[in-house]
Amino acid sequence: MKKTIVLAGLLALAACADSPAESLAKAKAEFAAHDYATARIHIAAALETEPGNREMLALQAKTLVALGDGDGAGTTLDKLAGGKPLTGELAELAAEAALLRKVPEQAVKLLGDAAGPEAERLRALAALQKNDIKAAQDHFEKAMAGGGNARVFADYARYRLLAGDISGADELAARAAKAAPDGIDTLLLEGQLALRHGDLKLSLDKYSRAGTLYPNSLAALTGRAAVLGDLGRIKEMDQAVTTAAKLAPRDPAVVFLKAKSAAARKDWAGVRAALQPVETTLGQLDPLRQLYGEALLRMGQAELAIAQLQPIVRAMPNNRDARRMLGEAQLASGDAVSAMEVLGPLASHPAARPDELALAAKAARAAGDPSVGHFENRARLPAAQALGRDLADGDAAMRAGNWGGAAAAYSRVLAVTDGRNVMVLNNMAYAQTMLGNHDAALDFARRSIKEAPDNASVLDTAGWAQFKSGKDLDEARRLLRRAAQLAPKNVTIRAHLAEAERARN
Repeated sequence: MKKTIVLAGLLALAACADSPAESLAKAKAEFAAHDYATARIHIAAALETEPGNREMLALQAKTLVALGDGDGAGTTLDKLAGGKPLTGELAELAAEAALLRKVPEQAVKLLGDAAGPEAERLRALAALQKNDIKAAQDHFEKAMAGGGNARVFADYARYRLLAGDISGADELAARAAKAAPDGIDTLLLEGQLALRHGDLKLSLDKYSRAGTLYPNSLAALTGRAAVLGDLGRIKEMDQAVTTAAKLAPRDPAVVFLKAKSAAARKDWAGVRAALQPVETTLGQLDPLRQLYGEALLRMGQAELAIAQLQPIVRAMPNNRDARRMLGEAQLASGDAVSAMEVLGPLASHPAARPDELALAAKAARAAGDPSVGHFENRARLPAAQALGRDLADGDAAMRAGNWGGAAAAYSRVLAVTDGRNVMVLNNMAYAQTMLGNHDAALDFARRSIKEAPDNASVLDTAGWAQFKSGKDLDEARRLLRRAAQLAPKNVTIRAHLAEAERARN
């Protein structure tokens, strides 16, 4: 009710202030600037006076489609059609509105015999909504054969990504970027692909640019919020989620991010509050179900947690996190025998982690299982396999530019060692720098210098972390100069030093 009153008030103000022609001109400028929410207000004000103006109706339909309002756009296009079939761009717009309403058959009917890349793209999306994968592939190929466009390249790349063809998606993303470097479809795809490659910083840059250029894009807002969550920047994540919730409070992505943010703060009541209203809509393997189960477990509602987690473990027995939480819930409910059945395979793995082993030992003790001593001994002395796996994962992530993955792996190593390994501290400092977590980067850099004060790589990382933080550039230069003296032929160190020398305080 309040939204309707506010919108009516804004329309009244706009109508009083501007003529229909002036409102239309403003709407056109706002549409061109991708400010679709404001464009909608001005075009509606113009239509109050000239309800049958076809130019205004066409712009309103485009604006509503850009806002994801398939119902509103469909109503506007019906007015434009006047009972006759739409053709050309309007037919494609009507088909896109139908896809927003999840009625793919109608979208195909509206397209009729329209040809060209855009029509084939829409037919491909309609086929995907009907789960007709072969037809979708055929239509995408026809769109490509017709020359394609940025939206064709981006949507086909997403299709390739769903099929596991990452290199194919990368190739199409490059074509989309060449065709429309600042197009919303291009930027969202690049953000998604960067995330798939583990480059959280690049992903955040792409989603942030998309949000700046397209302030009403829910996908840009939720994408940015998700990456901020992965980076541990929860306060910024909450701000993005709050903005997204104003646009679509019940959108599944928004609900997920609300719950994820609450979980990051260990606010389990907040997680439950976010997910309880949608509990009946969650699929068996929906990631939200596992998060909901964890919240119930942490709130002491073990039986309810078991009901959420058990189906996940049955369907995905290799889901280590779900298996660990299910065992913990069963143990908390007093069913130690069932807990051992769930936790035993987890703890018996050569690469089991200390927390998994400690939990299994607790369950074994409660169940009277003789393996309790074995698990307790292994928990006290982390297995070389587990440590080696985490080190290998961290190193591989560093090589791939997966800074988030590297930081997670090295965190596990530091947690079960004395925390003095120079390589781990140095790599952790660099990964945190690349993630934009500058305070954490500086802390790890100082710790690595303490262990190896004359190591060129350590000094370079510390200097670079200092430089990227924007704090004490003189210290950054001092560290980088010392690194360059120790390793004068190192190209990376020379590049870092040159950039720091060019910067002004």
